Formats: sequence, C-alpha cells, structure tokens
Amino acid sequence: MIKSSHILIGAGTVAAIYFGGSYLLKLNRLSNELESDTKVSIHNISLSGIELSINVKLKNPSGGSIQVKHPFVKMIYADKTIASSQVKDVNLTVPKFSEVNLDPIKIKLGFLSLATTVPALVKEYRETGKLNMIVHTVTTINDSLPYTKTDNITLGGGKAA
Repeated sequence: MIKSSHILIGAGTVAAIYFGGSYLLKLNRLSNELESDTKVSIHNISLSGIELSINVKLKNPSGGSIQVKHPFVKMIYADKTIASSQVKDVNLTVPKFSEVNLDPIKIKLGFLSLATTVPALVKEYRETGKLNMIVHTVTTINDSLPYTKTDNITLGGGKAA
C-alpha cells in the first residue's frame, strides 16, 4: 500500500518539474525577445591612440521587467580581439515594454598595439578611411540566462587617410 508520504513526495516532484520548466521557458522567451542596440563611435584621437565610445541600448518588449548584468563588450577584427570593456558586477533593471540607455563604455586603442597585433586594420584604415569590426555584446538575464549579440560595425567616414 502506498503511503501518504510517497504521494506527497511524488506530487511535490511533479509540481517542481512543472514550475521549474515553465520558469525556464519564460527565461528563454525573454532571452529571445531582449534586444540590444550597440553603436560605436570615435570619441577622441590623440598621439597615443583612439578612444572609442560604445553606447548600448537594452530594449525589453516583453510584459515582465528583467534584471540584466552590465554588458561586456568585445571588439574583434580578423578573428582577433583588439579591445574589450571591463567586467562589472552591476545589475540593471529593464522595466516591461521599455528601453534603457547605458552610460557610454570607453575603450582606448593604442596605435602601437594596433600596429603590432593587427597590422591589416591599420592598412585598411589608411587605404579606405574606414574600420570594419565585429562587436560582441555579452550579458546575463536574471542571473541565469546568457545573452549574446554580434554586430558588424563600420567606423570612419570612408575617406582615405
């Protein structure tokens, strides 16, 4: 004969699987719906290098507010990482049906390091006046679900330097 404790354990297990599964499906839906808009611009040029300003806008078109970690931004040229932002353990709240503009992320690129690590980048800029790079934006939603977006960006006006 089945004891009532076994029935309670079975019911608890079924409830945990049901609610855990629905929570994971909801997080997956949030990950698919969260949108990030990344724009990169040249903030400053000096003798030592270029300072880039990266503006990230997080958009939440869903009906629930979400917590997002401060995004980590990585810039790639020819499959080589040329710069990355600092990692910050900061939670940002994106309310339902809204968007949040983050403070600009500043990244400094030294001319000497660019010339030694990715000389093709410097050559491309001298020939075309533009820089074509890939920007990876990485964050975590609600401390459990990773979110990554890749953007192709072009810097410069297209005039030969």
